[in-house]
Amino acid sequence: MAHDLLGSLLSEFGRFDEARECFQRAIAIAPLLAGCYYDLVRCRPVTSNDDGLLQRMEAALATPGLEAAQRVRLHLALGKAADDLGDYALAMQHFDAADAVRRGSLSFDSAAFAIEIDHLIARCTPELIARAPELGSCDATPVLILGMPRSGTTLVEQIVSNHPEVAAGGELHFWNERGAAWHRSGAPGTETSFLAKAAADYLGVLRAIAPTAARVTDKMPFNFLWAGLIHMTFPRAIIIHCRRAAVDTALSIHQTHFHPSLAFPTGGAELVMYFRSYQRLIDHWRSLLPTDRFIEVDYEELTRAPEPVIRRIIAACGLTWHDACLRPESNPRAVRTPSKWQARQPIYRNSVARWRRYEPWLGPLRALVDDGSELEAGIAQS
Repeated sequence: MAHDLLGSLLSEFGRFDEARECFQRAIAIAPLLAGCYYDLVRCRPVTSNDDGLLQRMEAALATPGLEAAQRVRLHLALGKAADDLGDYALAMQHFDAADAVRRGSLSFDSAAFAIEIDHLIARCTPELIARAPELGSCDATPVLILGMPRSGTTLVEQIVSNHPEVAAGGELHFWNERGAAWHRSGAPGTETSFLAKAAADYLGVLRAIAPTAARVTDKMPFNFLWAGLIHMTFPRAIIIHCRRAAVDTALSIHQTHFHPSLAFPTGGAELVMYFRSYQRLIDHWRSLLPTDRFIEVDYEELTRAPEPVIRRIIAACGLTWHDACLRPESNPRAVRTPSKWQARQPIYRNSVARWRRYEPWLGPLRALVDDGSELEAGIAQS
């Protein structure tokens, strides 16, 4: 476990060769930690020179006593390796197997989630959102970066936090906790006191991260649930909504390991339903929130023409231009999301329209191929 932990820390800081050695030692010492293969294969692309790696991972699946959590990560590791080697049928076989194991231990009620989205939309009326300037704090420190997981939130945080006046907060759980309490209460007429305390507490969190920074980022993707509440609390804060083609986003979610505490579906019809509920809520925020506070960044556009998009992001944050923002891969901070390796690379377009490689095996995710204009924009620019 110590080797596994050290490997994780090394990979967070981009020291991938050393991290791989740690993961290999962990597996050799403790075969029941075979899930470490997931982190190992994400330290760099797997190539034909990685002799026997696939075979070793396939053999590890037969390890007696292997826990479900380790089995999930091992299937995802095999899928990622097969993807790197161009065997997309085998890759999807393992991604589907990982999702099947996850479903055996975790369940998500997408219909109930859709009802909760209805309640959020009903509560956050145009009249309530319009009162934000009188209800909220005038502090402009927070920069909220949100959207579906795997939509480019880590890349955007790397870009913004490479500005010398910005600090990265990573994925903070503040609004998931505070927003849930606000949502449960449902009591009208309590907004002023609730928002004042939320503003003071949140600024306390941000100042503990960076006492003197002009801006501090919070890139918890699921803050998309609370964009209205966040705007009411901080009407001068910038909310950056990251968008990516629906099917590409869902496919990437299907191929990624997430902490079990993040309750959302990772495949099948449930993920399609979840995605549509998310889109419905975002449509609501888009119709209510000021366009100079709620800005949207398309992954396809950002990767096609980085500089104009990055300049727009930095200007929206009220910051003077700095060339370092064009080099997010040089950002020295620790990256703790599944995008550790990608965050250390110059901006690239290999992930645009990835779904085409998996077209014969999309299953229920095929329903997202024609969802909205996001995909059309991505294809047109690819």
